[in-house]
Amino acid sequence: MCHPHAANTHPETYPKFQIQLRRMALLRDMINWCVENPSRGKKLDADDPKMRALEAYIMAQRKGVPMEYGKH
Repeated sequence: MCHPHAANTHPETYPKFQIQLRRMALLRDMINWCVENPSRGKKLDADDPKMRALEAYIMAQRKGVPMEYGKH
């Protein structure tokens, strides 16, 4: 796993401009970038239960961290 326990994912900062994507991105956009690029996997649809589970897991790991949209 690239980010054990969602380390260094900073979901509280999305949406934000994401350099790798060269555009404003949601957390799910960055998840897909990571799935497709370093992991060489297949992109997940936004409504795929696996995508929702990943988003929920990442957010749960950062519970209690203030939301700071656009930071970083």
